[in-house]
Amino acid sequence: MAARYIQIKNAIKKQILSNTWQVGEKIPSERELAAEHGVTRVTLQKAMHMLEQEGLIERIHGKGMFVTRAIEDDVFMLNDGTSDSVQGFSREFREQAKISSRLICHQLLPADKTVSRHLEINEGEPVHFIRRVRLIDGEPVLVEDSWINRSVIPVIPSKILEEGSLYEYIEHTTSKKIKFYSSVIEGDLFGDELAGLLSIQPGRPMLKVSGVTKLEDGTAFNYSFSYNRADKFKIKNNWVGK
Repeated sequence: MAARYIQIKNAIKKQILSNTWQVGEKIPSERELAAEHGVTRVTLQKAMHMLEQEGLIERIHGKGMFVTRAIEDDVFMLNDGTSDSVQGFSREFREQAKISSRLICHQLLPADKTVSRHLEINEGEPVHFIRRVRLIDGEPVLVEDSWINRSVIPVIPSKILEEGSLYEYIEHTTSKKIKFYSSVIEGDLFGDELAGLLSIQPGRPMLKVSGVTKLEDGTAFNYSFSYNRADKFKIKNNWVGK
């Protein structure tokens, strides 16, 4: 059974999607919602934080919480930037849905010029090349290519790539937190190969995300591309003016 705050998040999300409150309308306070659902404000705040991550509500200091928009029920937010560490796909979305992976390829390759530059290693050094299809509730939603520095992570079991969280495994192996991620997001269209892996028609819109992930000591270990279905993901960026 899902945690109580996830149940509450889903219940409030259902109300928003069914237009219980209109876009721009103020919703009840945390105190009122906590009393309505019979939980503490701490539990309620966890639920509201997830709704903020999904772009459904906005908190305005001194005024309250407001509905921002009723997004599609099966659309997920990329790049929400709400954690103090880098979560990775499995950890980021596993509280919202069932996450699974299909391993397409895992082999050791010599780093080419581009990979070596991004991983800050010498050209020709061995790296893990991993291609996976990632699924949400059994539906393929993205293809992910990763080049991981073998000197940082010597061995990556296939079982981790298929059933577990790679980033959890890396943190356990290195005893370091995964702390930094810089990315570039571009629009593109799916070609035949990637579309085939996702069981969609070629030419569908894509959000292509390339990036480098580093440990808390600054060591670059993962250069990656993810090819995301644009009908399943949206991008959220936060900006605060002075």
